[in-house]
Amino acid sequence: MQQQTDNVDDPQLTSEIEALLRETEAAWNSQDYYRWLALWDADDARPFYLAAEEKDFFRRREQLEKYLDPEGAAQVTEAIRVTFSDVSTRWLADDIAYAAYHMSSEMKLVFAPKPFISRLRATSVLRRKPEGWRYICYAEGFQSPTMYFQSLIENAVPDDYADFYRDVTGKEGF
Repeated sequence: MQQQTDNVDDPQLTSEIEALLRETEAAWNSQDYYRWLALWDADDARPFYLAAEEKDFFRRREQLEKYLDPEGAAQVTEAIRVTFSDVSTRWLADDIAYAAYHMSSEMKLVFAPKPFISRLRATSVLRRKPEGWRYICYAEGFQSPTMYFQSLIENAVPDDYADFYRDVTGKEGF
């Protein structure tokens, strides 16, 4: 198994996982959500996927396929743009890795008058295959309501407040 120093990501592994995440962004951003299925391990009949908006995990490939390409179901999403950032990785075995990262999805739903953004934390367990890294487990997680509200009110503070604060208190930073 690859050795990893505590608190230090393997730069090569992180680069490889980031490449998979760029492919994932391209799949989602194409609006052809079924394309994402090609980035899962096709030999794994029991993928685990937890979408942030779903009540429970999908635990079988057939469930994942139906979720990504719901035949006959009304299209709810008009347009979605997904981006990943702040990727951290670690080896679990010679061909298995874990990744944690942030996910941002901006979307416009058919029934919503305006687009909105979701900022999530996400994790994956991935298997190295001849064609590259492939998902075997994937979970998205919203922040708790308290943490989410706190970030909203902190992000609403104008950028120039730091200068004002310094002028009034004589202190740098918060």
